[in-house]
Amino acid sequence: MPRLSIKITEFAELDLYRLYRIMCLRDRVFVVGQGITAESELDGRDTDAWHVEAYNGDRLVATARLFVSEDPISVGRIAVDNEIQRAGYGTEMMHWVNEWLGERRAEMHAQAHLERWYSRLGWIRTGDVFMEADIPHVTMRWGNWAV
Repeated sequence: MPRLSIKITEFAELDLYRLYRIMCLRDRVFVVGQGITAESELDGRDTDAWHVEAYNGDRLVATARLFVSEDPISVGRIAVDNEIQRAGYGTEMMHWVNEWLGERRAEMHAQAHLERWYSRLGWIRTGDVFMEADIPHVTMRWGNWAV
């Protein structure tokens, strides 16, 4: 698998084409693929986020958003193209995100069925399963405060 080209960009710095590609990927993964309503996917918070884009050549294969001004940093909307899930692209992007986070505190609401994957990446579950967008989720934390 070729190494991904990964970048993180504040919303205001995204051009329309890149933003469109991010939104299309998230729509395919969450709305079409998982049946999440477009209303909950388009929550109005993207303008406050920094957006991670992971490319294989010219193809956007994975994305995530980070709320850098929050403490802990909120990580979410982690999406990998449905056609190539389980090919290692999400893992590579999350390794990059983890390295970018470094020692900073971070938290996410992870879909419960992905808990083991996130755990292997160094995230630690805290709390019970809860429902979000009609899908079971767990809170997971990154950093030395997670334990």
